[in-house]
Amino acid sequence: MSLDFRKLLRNNVTYISLVSLVLIVVLGAGTGVHSFMSQYDLVRRLFGKYPDSLALISPSQYWVGLSHDFFSSFFHFIYPVLTALPVVDMIYKDKVSGNLHYQLVRMSRYRYFATRFAFCFLTSFALFVLPLLVGIIITNLMAGTWDDSSFSAAYDRLIHGTAVIGDSTFLSAKKQLFSNLMVVSPYAYILVYYFIGGLYAAGYASFGLGASFFLNNRYLVLLMPQCLYIGGWLFFTLLHVPQWDPYNIIDPKQPVTDLSYLAIVVDFGVLMVIAALLYLNGVRRNIDVLS
Repeated sequence: MSLDFRKLLRNNVTYISLVSLVLIVVLGAGTGVHSFMSQYDLVRRLFGKYPDSLALISPSQYWVGLSHDFFSSFFHFIYPVLTALPVVDMIYKDKVSGNLHYQLVRMSRYRYFATRFAFCFLTSFALFVLPLLVGIIITNLMAGTWDDSSFSAAYDRLIHGTAVIGDSTFLSAKKQLFSNLMVVSPYAYILVYYFIGGLYAAGYASFGLGASFFLNNRYLVLLMPQCLYIGGWLFFTLLHVPQWDPYNIIDPKQPVTDLSYLAIVVDFGVLMVIAALLYLNGVRRNIDVLS
C-alpha cells in the first residue's frame, strides 16, 4: 500500500481533487462566518435580553455542512466524484498500461485486489473528511473562538423546554438525530456526521472501482460514483421518500423530516454490498484476461 500512496502523491489528479475540495470548503467557511456575524448582530439587536437566543447563534452552526450557504450544499453534492477521482480508475489504468500483469507477478491476486479496494476506500474517506476539518479550523480562526460550551448549554435548555429565547424560530435549531451530541459539544456532533459522510464517499468510490472492470472509457469510470449518487437522488425523489436519500442523510443540517438511524445504516449497507459484489464479480469475470 505504500507504493500506492507514493503513486497517489505523484498523481496530478490528486491535487486537482484536493484543491477543489479545499477551495469549496474555504469559500464555505468564509460565507459561513459572514452569515454568523450578520445573524449574531441581528439577534443581538432584536433579542439581546434573551441570553439563550444569543448563545444559539454560534460559529459552530456555520461550519461547512451546518451552514445554509451555497458552498456547504455544493460540497455535499459534488463530493462523490471529487473524492473518487484520484483512485477510482486505479485498476483501469493498470489494465490499459499493462502494469497489472507486472503487479500480479510481484504479489498474489488476493493481495493485489484486496489492497486496491482498501486503498480506494481509505483514500476517498480521507479526501472527504480532511478538507472539512480544515473548514472548522478556518471558521473558528475567522470567528475568533473555539469554545462552544455556551451553545451546548443553551441547546440543552432548548431541547428540555427551559431556554430563554425571544422567538419560536430558534426551535428550528433542534436536531432529529444525534441531538444528544449537540449537548455534549457541536464538535462531537459534526465529527460524527463527517465520519458518516466519509464512509459514504468511500462507498461511492468503491462502487466506481468495481464498475471499472466493465467499462472501457476512463471518463465514464471517473463519473460512475457521481452517476450512482444522482441516480439515488432521483430514485428516492420519485418514491417521495427524501429521508432515505443519501444526500439528506449525510447533511448535518438535517434538511428533511422523518430522518432515522435505520436509513443511515441500511443505505450504507446496501451501497457497500453492491460495491463489493460488483468488485468481486469483476475480478471473477476478468480472471482469465488478467492471467
